Amino acid sequence: MKYFKKEEFACPCCGENKTKQVLMLIMDQLRDAVGQPFVISSAFRCPKHNEAVGGKPNSAHLKGYAVDIVCDNSRLRFLLIKQAIKLGFVRIGVDFKKFVHLDIDGTKPTEVFWGY
Repeated sequence: MKYFKKEEFACPCCGENKTKQVLMLIMDQLRDAVGQPFVISSAFRCPKHNEAVGGKPNSAHLKGYAVDIVCDNSRLRFLLIKQAIKLGFVRIGVDFKKFVHLDIDGTKPTEVFWGY
């Protein structure tokens, strides 16, 4: 990877990292396509951490298929979403004050967009 370290995708409470390799590679492509740095606030989560942050019991983060990106401005949000769709992210969630959630979990409904 050019822009990220594997550690950035690890669970912050235990360091475990089951993030799918394909997701990490797509994230590197996303960073290149967006053309500016951004911060991953959450990627793989162990069950304990997922529960602590209020994640859903079947969260894509638990399987290594999801990332949350720190985002508090509309320009970065637009660029992230525009490029994420082009790169094959099939599920997008937005908290307009904090982050953009992107995932590639094909076991869940795809081509969906939601707000928090």
